Order: sequence, then C-alpha cells, then structure tokens
Amino acid sequence: MQSIFDTLVGFILTLLGLIVAAVTFVELLVRTALGSIGIHGPIQTILLVLLFVALVGLSLRVFGRLLAVLLTAAFLVYLLHALLGIPHTIPMQSIPQQDKTVSF
Repeated sequence: MQSIFDTLVGFILTLLGLIVAAVTFVELLVRTALGSIGIHGPIQTILLVLLFVALVGLSLRVFGRLLAVLLTAAFLVYLLHALLGIPHTIPMQSIPQQDKTVSF
C-alpha cells in the first residue's frame, strides 16, 4: 500500500517538476527576447508576470484533469491505508545497546 502511495506521489511531483521546468524555459526565452528588443525594467517585469499567469492557467487546463486523477487516487490510497490500520513502519530487529566510547 505504501509503495502505491509513494508511486502516485512520485508521479505528481514529476508532473509538477515538468510543468515548472517548461514555465521556466519559456520565461527565460521571453526574457532574453524582451531584452534584445530593448524592453527592460518594470515593463519587462509586468509582461513576465502576465506571461507567468497565462502559462500557469494553460498548464492547469492541459494537465488539470491528470493532476486531479492522480491526487484523487493518492487520497484514496491514503484513506484505505488509514482505514485498514496497516502500520506505517515495518518493525525492525532491535540491536542490543553496547557501551561505546569515543575519545579524541
């Protein structure tokens, strides 16, 4: 159960990482293009903020359903995990304590 949950969380984080990488790539291209045509300072910042908002909206429209399905599956697995009462950790073999001293 834990491995299924970890896999779903991995998919979600990978998807978000790809989205962030794509937004960063587009932002750097546009920043370079704006700088090369002579747009700097606050005007460039305003244009980049508007571009960022548009890219986030576009990514949510494109990947929103996939992200919703992955989050729903992760929440269902977590709910089943909590309802079944499966322990979160596997008991480890205990090692007897030994007196150890470290001297410098």
